[in-house]
Amino acid sequence: MTDVLAYTEYGKVRGVYFDGIYRFLGIRYAKAPVGKLRFMPPVKPDVSPVIVDAKEYALKCPQTDTPRIEVPEVANSKWNISNQKIVTGNMEMGKGPMSEDCLALNIWTPDLTEGTGLPVMVWLHGGGALAGTPECPHQAGFNMAKKNGVVMVSVSHRLGIFGYMDLSHIGVEKYKNSCNLGNLDMVAALEWVRDNIGYFGGDPGNVTIFGESGGGGKVCQLMGMPAAKGLFHKAICQSGGFQAADPKYGQADTDAFLSHFGIDKDNIEKLESIPYEELIKAMREINAERENGNYLNFPVTFDGNVIKYNPFDGGEGTEFSKDIPFIICYTREDMALLALFNPEIFELTWETLPGKLKASGYSDEETEKIIATYKEILADPTAVDVMIALLNDTHQLKFVEDVARAREGKDAAPLYNAVFAFESPDPVQKAFHGTDVPFFFDNAYLAPGMYTAKNKAEAFRCSDTCGSAWAAFAKDGSDPTGRNMPKWKPYTVSDRNSMLFSGETELVHDYRKKALDLVYGFSDKNRA
Repeated sequence: MTDVLAYTEYGKVRGVYFDGIYRFLGIRYAKAPVGKLRFMPPVKPDVSPVIVDAKEYALKCPQTDTPRIEVPEVANSKWNISNQKIVTGNMEMGKGPMSEDCLALNIWTPDLTEGTGLPVMVWLHGGGALAGTPECPHQAGFNMAKKNGVVMVSVSHRLGIFGYMDLSHIGVEKYKNSCNLGNLDMVAALEWVRDNIGYFGGDPGNVTIFGESGGGGKVCQLMGMPAAKGLFHKAICQSGGFQAADPKYGQADTDAFLSHFGIDKDNIEKLESIPYEELIKAMREINAERENGNYLNFPVTFDGNVIKYNPFDGGEGTEFSKDIPFIICYTREDMALLALFNPEIFELTWETLPGKLKASGYSDEETEKIIATYKEILADPTAVDVMIALLNDTHQLKFVEDVARAREGKDAAPLYNAVFAFESPDPVQKAFHGTDVPFFFDNAYLAPGMYTAKNKAEAFRCSDTCGSAWAAFAKDGSDPTGRNMPKWKPYTVSDRNSMLFSGETELVHDYRKKALDLVYGFSDKNRA
């Protein structure tokens, strides 16, 4: 590796050059949100009078993992252990070195020449609004930059307590704009990209945001944020959706948390000095006394200001976001994730499945129809396969159709659907949540648990196709066709096209049409 310098509007940064790619890690796009800046909107960094090293990732924001996954019977289940073995190099959510000085971004580029005009891809990591980090081997942008000629950017932002504890309702003027700070951090990062990415060979007028799981949710939220308008031009949501809670839930979490410390509006300044370790400890202590469904989570909230629109509401929100070419991607067994949090689902049999479905709110007639439909459309399914497929189609398949219907007749930019179907070695979880991430970075070789010696070549071919498709979309939102795949056609209500990415990628029409009709036929959505 060779040291290399790059200019930014905040001073020069020192990165490295290796095998045709320039890499810069941990570039601060905002001041460290500590002390009086804690729980405040991001503040632009000062200009540095010295060259700043950009060779290491910023430490992850202080965090816990999803409370449910920290429950011993879930964390130690054979299903979670299998999951962790397969998704190697994972983000280790809730663990490892942490710091509030986390507002940073990372760049991989094949060209530092200003004016080159390469398409820019900005990655928003998973972990909900609670956890995660872009510092993960298979989320590195080297291969995408080298093989596909794009500038790759990944972003760290505030999470959990630090990014989403809503203090706007407590009656203190200072904190009136404290809602959804993590999302405001993302806007600050995109503003940095707009103002500086040209120095790294990128085109600030051609920015694609993409993210998986919670990162996919962030993509959808940004599509409904006025402050983000014009900062990106295309979007990819992987295994996510528009996830924003009623503000009353976030404010209730805030009230419970402040009560734990004996803090109210009269001594609110104490929040500035409590060590972050104590704040994280308190969250775990509170959740230890709560049950699943009532955990303290500090959700992203649909506050009507920072997040003003639901971009898929078919009305004002859709009008606001309809000019964004959009890919919705999910994995074929995505909702094995929900089963992971509830391991008893993996023990379902044909004898116990009807009772589980009825307990979820389906009638006797609906239960019979569900089982008959999935026995017809799935290949030799088990009872577990049926339950996971129903969960997947109720959440993911229906989401694609919902977005298509919301955009119908509005002269909107194209919508595309992708289903990641490359199976992991786990015979039950198969293509489960998160298995697509290393492939769409063309980094399958960094996730060796995803394949065996027998299908390694297929995995690498799928990885090349996935990465090239995302890059093609970043270059031209009207044609995301990558290498070794058929021409990708948009998804519309009248022409439902889905690209199934696997060892042999194929375009299918009316993917799981009978399942789509099934889930739309139920009066209550998401009962599973």
